[in-house]
Amino acid sequence: MTEANIEVKSNKTYLIAAIGVLVMGMILFYYFSDIRLFYRVLGMIAVLILSGYIGYQSDFGKLVYSYVTDSKIELKKVTWPTKQETTQTTLGVIFVVIVIGILLWLFDMLLGWAIGTLYGVA
Repeated sequence: MTEANIEVKSNKTYLIAAIGVLVMGMILFYYFSDIRLFYRVLGMIAVLILSGYIGYQSDFGKLVYSYVTDSKIELKKVTWPTKQETTQTTLGVIFVVIVIGILLWLFDMLLGWAIGTLYGVA
C-alpha cells in the first residue's frame, strides 16, 4: 500500500467513526428513555462534541472547519442596513403586499361576477 492510499483510508476511517459515534449516541438516547431528559441531552451534547472532534481529524473535517472560519470572516465584511433602512424597506414591502392583495381581490370579484353573469346565476 502506498502512503497516499493509507491516508485516504485513514480519512475514511475518521469519518466512519464520527458517523458511528453519532448513530450510537442517537440509539442510546432513545434506549435510555427512562433516564431524565436533561441527562440524556447532556450525553447527546457530549456525543456531538466527540463526533465533531473525531470528524475534524480527517481532511474533510479540516476543510469544513476552514470553510466555517472563512465564512465568519466574510460575514464581518457585510455592510448591514441601518434601522431606518430596515424600517423603510419593511414598510414598503407591507404596502406593496396590501396593494397587490386588494388588486387580486378586486380581480377575483370581477371574475366571479363575469362567470355568474355568464351562467345566469347572479
